[in-house]
Amino acid sequence: MVSKCANPDCSTPFHYLREGKVYRIEVEEISADALKPFVVGAKKSSRKVEHFWLCGPCSLTMKLLWDKEHQLSVVPKERPLYRRAMAAAAS
Repeated sequence: MVSKCANPDCSTPFHYLREGKVYRIEVEEISADALKPFVVGAKKSSRKVEHFWLCGPCSLTMKLLWDKEHQLSVVPKERPLYRRAMAAAAS
């Protein structure tokens, strides 16, 4: 259950879906038995869906990224190419 913004630096509580962005991420869990060698019939991993939410202000400048090491990160959004070109021309 989503309770607050996924940005660790933000404490905005989740109340409704009118603003912000919800991310649906399928994660793979590795069972404890899968880490033990020679366990017959051990289930190696299972998949589950988790939901994360970025509040309105955070979702304007950031996005969520699930990397290969199964770590959730809040990263800045890349500015569109035309905005970068405009910023470069202004300087």
